[in-house]
Amino acid sequence: MINGLIEITAGQLFAWLGLLSLATFVVSLLIIPWVVTRAKTNYFLVHTYHVDQRHQQHPLLYFIVRIFRNTLGGLLLVAGLCMLFLPGQGIITMIIGLSLLDVPGRQLVLDRLIQIEIIQHSLNWIRHKSGKEPFRFPTKSETEHT
Repeated sequence: MINGLIEITAGQLFAWLGLLSLATFVVSLLIIPWVVTRAKTNYFLVHTYHVDQRHQQHPLLYFIVRIFRNTLGGLLLVAGLCMLFLPGQGIITMIIGLSLLDVPGRQLVLDRLIQIEIIQHSLNWIRHKSGKEPFRFPTKSETEHT
């Protein structure tokens, strides 16, 4: 009985993998550059402060925003993980997804990822293509004290 429920043909599997690959590619080409260019240049310097302020908002509004941001962040984080094996900008997608999440340890992981020079270069390359100023990143000593 279980075999009948799980039976998937190789053609169906490849069709789903093809759709997933196409979806991650579209996300990578359209959504990621849009999000990166809309962020302020000091995003990585003040984001934690803004999260702390958001926690002091009206409880119902905060709850609704938190559900939306965590859902979107989780989807982008999973998509980023998939993009490590499929076409797309996996690490950048994971950073954007992670920055939306409200989970313990998020800031530590985010700080470590954005200290990687190639990631900084990639983010600023996207901004440069759109005529935006580059991001300002915290120094290593600033991230060690948080």
